[in-house]
Amino acid sequence: MNGAIAGRVVDFALGAVLVITLCVTRALLTRQGDVVGGLDAARRPSSGRARRAGPRDVGALALGVRTRGGRNDTSTSRDRPLSFYGRAAALDDAPGFPETPPLVLSASAPKAYLLRNFLSPEECDHLMKLAKQQLAPSTVVGDGGTSVSSNIRTSAGMFLRKGQDEVVRRIEERIARASGTPEKNGEGIQILRYDRGQKYDPHYDYFHDKVNPAPKRGGQRVATVLIYLLDTEEGGETTFPNAKRPEHFEAIEENNPFASNVKRTDCAKRGIPVKSVRGDAILFFSMTSDGVLDNGSLHGACPVVAGQKWTAVKWIRVAEFDGNFDHELPMIPLTRRTTEEPCVDEWSECVAWARDGWCERNPEFMTAPDSARDSKSAACARSCGLCAP
Repeated sequence: MNGAIAGRVVDFALGAVLVITLCVTRALLTRQGDVVGGLDAARRPSSGRARRAGPRDVGALALGVRTRGGRNDTSTSRDRPLSFYGRAAALDDAPGFPETPPLVLSASAPKAYLLRNFLSPEECDHLMKLAKQQLAPSTVVGDGGTSVSSNIRTSAGMFLRKGQDEVVRRIEERIARASGTPEKNGEGIQILRYDRGQKYDPHYDYFHDKVNPAPKRGGQRVATVLIYLLDTEEGGETTFPNAKRPEHFEAIEENNPFASNVKRTDCAKRGIPVKSVRGDAILFFSMTSDGVLDNGSLHGACPVVAGQKWTAVKWIRVAEFDGNFDHELPMIPLTRRTTEEPCVDEWSECVAWARDGWCERNPEFMTAPDSARDSKSAACARSCGLCAP
């Protein structure tokens, strides 16, 4: 009897040891799987398309960069898009300026930026609605200051009054803020519609005669803001034929809708082309900071192949438009730097952009040595910590 009881005790002990061994083994295997899975997830590239990210997250997710604050602080990632259009596509869901900084389209000749989502869809619709009843065949400015017809420009257009309504006024203020110029220096916004086959041959926005840039009119045109109000189905690209196209500008990358469409016409194969995307804006300067006319600012509108192209254009003078000055006008400053303050933030929004991690997420604009409006310094040198102690 005692031998039988002793045998049962031994059997129970062996069973308990077996159960404990199985549990420990399972726990160890589970932990190892979690570690491997975590490593795989960390290595796996993120497209940033799984959800609509917030203002702080969208650039980091799509550009493959961690943000500051509650997350790890790192600089760049090997998953960051190589091409300009890849970086632009990564900002599809990002809020527009001033929450999100521009992308550098061209560092010089011309100095040009792309501002994603500069206008909301509602603002685009509002401008088109204002224009539709007044559109007429477009003209060009003649040497005597009058408007004349020309076959180099075959669109339809009209001008809005400055401050025509509250929506127009807010847009004009945003344009002045983005360009770093006084709002009073801007001409009235022109709305243009291009139908199939219509185009605008390459031209300069600055004047060659003495009447149009006269002091009484506000002087020479120094900058242009071109806003796209509608996605153009095919063709209609804005092109800068004299500009140097950067390396990898149109590299084919995942989740990049720009690259596959931008070369559909021969017109867009030279220089730097920009696809017409609703709400986006181009800011470019027709003059350098030294007051020299920039022939790199030559630009045109390629023929529309399918659909329509709608744009809103604001030209900016070196002084108040139609200010009736009777003396020569100096070039408007394109930089905030001074002899006493050689390292500055060139944009008022730099502090907020740096706080949101854009020094790492958009270094081509924030920290590149030629990203400022005058191409002679970084756009956000102070906020990104580039100033000497």
